[in-house]
Amino acid sequence: MNNRASLASLLTRLLVTALFSLSSAFTANAEKVVDVQNDVMDVTLFRGAANNSWFEVYFNALPAAGAEHVEMQTHSVDLRPERDVTLHVEVYNPNGTIPLIVTPGGNGDTRGFGGFARNVAAAAPELRVIIYDRRNLGLSEVTFGSEPQMVEEGEDLHVLIERLGVAPVMLYGMSSGARSNLIVASRYPEDIAALVIAPLTGGPLAATRLSEEYFYKYLHDQKLTTTKHISREQITTMQALAETPLWSAYLERNTPERQQRFFNATIDDFLAAMKTSGDHLRASMNQTALGMTDKELAELQIPATLLLHHTAYTDYLHPVTNTRAATTLIHNSSFKFAPNLPEILDALLPFVNQHAPTSEP
Repeated sequence: MNNRASLASLLTRLLVTALFSLSSAFTANAEKVVDVQNDVMDVTLFRGAANNSWFEVYFNALPAAGAEHVEMQTHSVDLRPERDVTLHVEVYNPNGTIPLIVTPGGNGDTRGFGGFARNVAAAAPELRVIIYDRRNLGLSEVTFGSEPQMVEEGEDLHVLIERLGVAPVMLYGMSSGARSNLIVASRYPEDIAALVIAPLTGGPLAATRLSEEYFYKYLHDQKLTTTKHISREQITTMQALAETPLWSAYLERNTPERQQRFFNATIDDFLAAMKTSGDHLRASMNQTALGMTDKELAELQIPATLLLHHTAYTDYLHPVTNTRAATTLIHNSSFKFAPNLPEILDALLPFVNQHAPTSEP
């Protein structure tokens, strides 16, 4: 009996040791996978012009057939007095009869995503494809505001739609762009004929990662778990902020007037905006979509389709499960996998044609 007990004890110790080794190996591999995802697979985690992931469908898209012949106009649209900002806007197929506004993902702008807009316009001459730089990005002005970033962007888009005279418009939003589009859909449903979410962000891992990458990394009183602070010490001046990757790239490409507007802002307003926006994303980590409550999603009455660029359940920024859950909450919504331009167009164009408003005779 003692021999059996000793043997059992030995086997137990061996099993525990083996399981511990497997667990350690799994953890180490998982950390490597996370590192790879952070650097390569976060395809809509666009950090700014100086530090972008690469995804050929959306970012720096190669020209599709006929794209070189698409007409393009640029505009600087002042949203005052409602909003204290001027936005850079590009319009492809300016004579198209169906307006489609594209809101880029991450910290992306027209320079990175204009190729995608042009490719869509080349495939559908009836579409007037409008893409714009959100506040604080690209060639648009800097202004921080007091509400969370996605709310400020959504309110900007509402006024932009009014200025362009395109309501009700089709909206195509990618990741963070979809979040600001959802604000418009929730607050101003009359602005929108139909909504394309490509892709949806949601879940606790996405809330943690994105709140830190976009906002909390500027705040040294915030403990970070998925990235590092942008500087060794707390940034206390706009001059110091100007040396960071996103803002140095912004200043380099912009006019002296835009640059001066940046330096006229206060670092306290910037840091407060980072805290407000980070807290806003964190607060929705247990909801289906970041920045929105499930109740708000369920109250949407706008036709929607959700496009996902992958079938991988390991994408923690844009989980398949959250996208599927969103279709159960949003009335009159559908879901398709669309990893390449042909699949995107196969889903987008029939959806647009079905829901585009018809002109009165």
